[in-house]
Amino acid sequence: MIYRYLLAGLLLCGPAGALAQIRVELTFGQETYLPHEAMYAEVRIYNSSGRTLVLGKDPEWLTFNIEPIEGGAVKMKKPVDVQGEFELPNAARATKRVNLAEAYELTRFGRYNMYATVHVPEWGESFATVKGKPVGIATGVTLWEGTFGVPSENRGERPEVRKYQLVQANHLKRLSFYIRITDESGGETFKLFPIGGVVGLTRPEPQLDKWSNLHLFYQDAARSFRYFVVTPDGLLLTRQIWDLSDTRPALTVNAEGRISVTGGVRRVSSTDLPPPEPEKAIEAEPVQAEQRGDAEKAIK
Repeated sequence: MIYRYLLAGLLLCGPAGALAQIRVELTFGQETYLPHEAMYAEVRIYNSSGRTLVLGKDPEWLTFNIEPIEGGAVKMKKPVDVQGEFELPNAARATKRVNLAEAYELTRFGRYNMYATVHVPEWGESFATVKGKPVGIATGVTLWEGTFGVPSENRGERPEVRKYQLVQANHLKRLSFYIRITDESGGETFKLFPIGGVVGLTRPEPQLDKWSNLHLFYQDAARSFRYFVVTPDGLLLTRQIWDLSDTRPALTVNAEGRISVTGGVRRVSSTDLPPPEPEKAIEAEPVQAEQRGDAEKAIK
């Protein structure tokens, strides 16, 4: 009887000890994403093996498995780029960030379970996340769209027609605006990036200038407004904050066709584009930095 209890205890402790050598966790910054939006997976690797590990030499030292909850498969566009050798000391944590949207065809609406696996070649062992991390691909609401031409390098050819779309999405019950640049039909997405959060109901004011730049102005709080300028190539030229004063800020067009903000008062912020002069920069929205232990190592 005593022998049976002792054997059972050894069986229970053995696997737990092995699993405790390497622990893998997977997190995402959002619960839902739009099709073609950058989806950064953050893989945290905890080493309690009693020795320093050397990881990152093998191009497949870190792999991912994506399972649609509704069934089916996810197509891989290209191998995930995870190479980059590093050492992970005992009792330390490393973090690897990977944009899965670059490697996988994550465009079908629905829910997915995400898994990460760390392979240790010298041991011939693999360590995976205990359970899948659910992530959703959601539809956004297109609030506005405007077409523009992209001149061909050959003068005799018809200019390519592209389209700006202003998309609204709901992430964790918080509304956010996105700019999407597509082909004329809207079927192919060239660029998609978030603009910022929206508080309450607001009516965005998008306008195109004579250079086909998109100017976007909207109210994001009771007394504050946001102003952005995006080029046809998807480059963010301008990001500003404006506040209500004796007058309400608004977009205006001068005789030369240039669009700018008039009225209100501009609030200079360290998040502005172009960046403000150092002595004028102030932190408009303090960001709480993630607290990490000294033993953690961020792997780019």
